[in-house]
Amino acid sequence: MSVSVRVRAAVYGAAVTFATVIFFVALLLLLVQQSAPEDQDKALDSLAAATAADLATTPPEALVPVTPPVLLDPAASLDPFVVVLADDGTMLYRTVAVDGGAPEIPPEVVDGAATDEGYIGTVALGDVEVRIRAVPWTRSDGAPGGVVVVGQSVEAVTETMAGLSAFLAVAAVFALVFAFAVGWIVSGRALRPLRELVATTDEIGGTGDLSRRLPPNDTKDEVGRLTRSFNAMLDRLEASRRELASALDAQRRFVADASHELRSPLTTIRSNAGFLRERPDASAADRAESLADIQSEADRMAVLVDDLLTLARGEHGAAPETPVDLSDLVDDEMRLIDGAGPPAELTVEGDAIVRGDADMLRRLVRIILDNAAKHGGGPAAVRIVADDETIALSVTDRGPGFPEEDLDRVFDRFYRADPARSGPGAGLGLAIARSVVIAHGGSIIAANEPGGGARVTVVLPRG
Repeated sequence: MSVSVRVRAAVYGAAVTFATVIFFVALLLLLVQQSAPEDQDKALDSLAAATAADLATTPPEALVPVTPPVLLDPAASLDPFVVVLADDGTMLYRTVAVDGGAPEIPPEVVDGAATDEGYIGTVALGDVEVRIRAVPWTRSDGAPGGVVVVGQSVEAVTETMAGLSAFLAVAAVFALVFAFAVGWIVSGRALRPLRELVATTDEIGGTGDLSRRLPPNDTKDEVGRLTRSFNAMLDRLEASRRELASALDAQRRFVADASHELRSPLTTIRSNAGFLRERPDASAADRAESLADIQSEADRMAVLVDDLLTLARGEHGAAPETPVDLSDLVDDEMRLIDGAGPPAELTVEGDAIVRGDADMLRRLVRIILDNAAKHGGGPAAVRIVADDETIALSVTDRGPGFPEEDLDRVFDRFYRADPARSGPGAGLGLAIARSVVIAHGGSIIAANEPGGGARVTVVLPRG
């Protein structure tokens, strides 16, 4: 059977309190047990001294035998009693009766009283053990008067110990109950955030709502830290869910766009393959045309698949960090581009060494230069500017520019601009360029020049 934390905390607190109370009760009883007889002796000594002092001031004619009407019975009373003996042994005064008559004071008590320290000890009066203190007393004229004997039943100490033990036992029980009640209340208040945590967790598990949070707790204790840590964890989980949902949505769009792009070449290949299979008697020209279409579409699919693989590699993990001279890559690619279009103009300011993958960076430069050559309408202006921390590569063409409403979408997969900047590609070039830049810890921006033309700027960390 499982026991709740609240019950365990309350029981533990009550047990610790009870153990502490029992320890102090035992210690107190031990001290009382050791001091009670001594206290009894002190009380009897004080009573004996006071009685002797009173007798010393009493006129001789008043010192006659007197018996009070009410006498104490040591067997039934725990009060101290007094017996006054004359010098000749006559009992002048007594407040005690033993078995209905005068007590018999043992001779050793009388003899002991004559010493300098008097007598102190335990004797039997009838069937009762009593503690006796005996001291001498003198008359008012200075003559020896006799002996003062005071006594008290030893049961007085026992009764005192019994009463104190009973009181302490009741107090210990009340302390146990009080400690349990306080522990129950305190643990309930302390564990309230944990109950809220459990309830919130159950609701999140049942509804999947990661926007739920625990009530704010600004305390500096463990519960406050747990509350803040749990809410922070929910923040991270919610952000991760949003990122995952965004990634899944992007993946669905990617698969849909890829399927759409692949459908057209596949349809062409299937149609021409079907034609060749169903028309074995087709003319050589028709067969050659069908085979050319199949080859063209297959090449197109190969380029598309290669672009997709490049895009996937650029989006997973950082690029290797090897020194690469960006100006050399740009110069090499510009010579290749210049052979198929208008020559570009290159300006380099500073040392253009970056760290990364040379093949990926070459692909990045080729895409940007090829994009400017296809849509630029003239020679592009290529500029490399290096500072202490970054290297910026900008390519500016002289074409119609990007549609203003599409500037935020030009790096999306399968994006194609308006017909003025459209071409035969699949719309993956700039998306690949962005993935390469991200893999190298940089940024890429597309903009339009005020006087016309598009500008693509890549900023990479300096090597």
